[in-house]
Amino acid sequence: MDAILQQLLAFPPHPPPATPLSDAEYDKQINIHVLQLNHIPASKLTAPVPGGGDLLDIIDPSVNTVSYLYVLLAQINNSSGKQKADSTSDSYKPGTPLWLKMMLFLGDFDPVQIRYVGNELRNLIEKTALKARLVSMPFSPVPDIRSAILRVDPSGATFTSSHLLFVRLCLEGCTYHDALPVIEKNIYYFPANTSKAAQNNRSPYLCSDHESSSTFITQESGLSAKLFYQDILQYYLFGAMIYMGMRNWKRALFFLEVVIAWPVATNASKIQVEAYKKWVLVSLLHKGHPLTVPKTINSQALKQYRALAKAYDALAEIFNAGITGGHDQQRLVQEAQMGMAFWDSDCNRGLVRLVLEAFRKFSILQLQSTFAALTIADITRKTSPDRNDYAGTGRYVVSLISAGELNASISEPSDDPKSWIIRFSDSTGEPLARSEEQQHEALVKQTRKAEDLACHIRELDRKLSLSKDYIGDAKKRKKEHNGEGADAGVTWPSHGETFDHDEDMMGDL
Repeated sequence: MDAILQQLLAFPPHPPPATPLSDAEYDKQINIHVLQLNHIPASKLTAPVPGGGDLLDIIDPSVNTVSYLYVLLAQINNSSGKQKADSTSDSYKPGTPLWLKMMLFLGDFDPVQIRYVGNELRNLIEKTALKARLVSMPFSPVPDIRSAILRVDPSGATFTSSHLLFVRLCLEGCTYHDALPVIEKNIYYFPANTSKAAQNNRSPYLCSDHESSSTFITQESGLSAKLFYQDILQYYLFGAMIYMGMRNWKRALFFLEVVIAWPVATNASKIQVEAYKKWVLVSLLHKGHPLTVPKTINSQALKQYRALAKAYDALAEIFNAGITGGHDQQRLVQEAQMGMAFWDSDCNRGLVRLVLEAFRKFSILQLQSTFAALTIADITRKTSPDRNDYAGTGRYVVSLISAGELNASISEPSDDPKSWIIRFSDSTGEPLARSEEQQHEALVKQTRKAEDLACHIRELDRKLSLSKDYIGDAKKRKKEHNGEGADAGVTWPSHGETFDHDEDMMGDL
C-alpha cells in the first residue's frame, strides 16, 4: 500500500520545487504520471488502507487531481460491478459517502491537471448525471457539474457534451436559476480536430496559458464526447425552455432562433420543427406580434416549418389581428380551444395559456399609439374580459406600470377606480426612463460584451489563417500574382498583433 500511495502522490512534486516547473517539464512529468496510473490494477486502488478508510481519505483532490480521479472512478466501477446496470441501490447514489466525494472532486479539481484526463472527467460527469436521473433526483448534482464545466473553461466559450447533460438535468429538475452561469455564456467554438502544428504554435502544451479554451478542448482531449448536430440543437432547445420557465422571453427567442436557423441540407429535423412552434408563441409573448423569420433560415426548411405548424401561425395571426384591430379576445380563445389537441401533443399548452393572458397586456400597450390619456372605465371597456370590473383593470394597469412594461402615469381623483386617469408616455414601446446609475451599468455591460466578442473574432481569424483551405488558397493566389511581388495577392487576417507563421508548419499542413 505504501508503494501505491507513493506512486499516487508522485505528481505534482512535493514539496514544490524552488523554481516552478516549466511548461515543457510539467507536461512531461504529468504524462508520465498518467501512464503509470494506467498500469495500476483497479483492485489496488479500491483496497482499504491500514487503520481504516480508503485512498480517497488521504489524497487531496485539489492537489493530486489526476490520482484522486483515478481512485474515484475505480471505486465507482467497483461499486457498479456489484449491482445491475440500472440499479439505484448501490453505494454511490446521492447522499452516500462516495457520492459526496464525487461532488467534492467536481468542485475542487485542479483546472490545469484535468486537461490531461479529459476522458476520465467526462466519464465521471456522465456517471453522475445517469445516477441522478435513475434515482429521480436530477437536481442533486447540478451545482457541482456546473462548477466542473466552468472550472475547465471559465469563459464557457467552447461547447462540450457535458453542456447538454447539464441543461437536461436543470430542465428535468426545474433548477432554472442554477443553469444561468452556463447558458448565459455565449458559445463561440465547438471541439474540432485541430491540427497539432496549428494548435501548438502559441500554446504548445496543455498546461500552457491558452487564449481560447478551443485550443485545449478538442476532439482528442476527451473533455467532450463526439458531437452531432442534434446535440447542439437539443442544447439550445433545452436552454430556451429554461428561459421560458423564467419568463425571459428575449433570451428564449435567441436560443430558439439558433435552432430554427441551423443549416439543413434537405429536411428540417423534428427538433427544429418543435423549436419553430415555440418560437411563434414566444414571439407573441415577447413582442406582442408575430416576428419576421430570420433571413438565414433555409427556404426549404421554412416551408416545412410552416406546413407542420399551421395551427401556431394561425393563432399568431388571430392574436395580431385582435391587437391591431382593437377586437376582444373571444376569437383568440375559440382558436386556442379548437387547437387544444395540437398544444397538448406538443407540450405547449402552458405557452398558449400565457399567450391568452398576454393578449390583455398588449391590447393596453397598443392604446399608447392612439390615445394620450384614458380613464380606467375606457380601458376596461376596450380590453377587459369583464367590462364591469373597473377595480380589477385598475390593479392590472398599476401592475404593468410598476413592472416597467407600460410607460404611463396614473392619477386618482377619487377612490373609485372607474374615474382613474391613465396618461401614456410619449416614448411608446420603450422601457421607462432609467436612472443614470442604471444607464452606466447597462453601458458597462454592453462594453464588456463587445470586448469579449472582439476577442473571439480575433481567435477565429487566427484559426482561419491556419486552416488547410485558407493556406492552400493563399498559396494559389500567391502563384497567380507571382509576377507582382513575393506576397502579392496574399492577405492574412489581422489579429491585432504580430503573428509569425512558421513555414515548416505550413509545409506540414
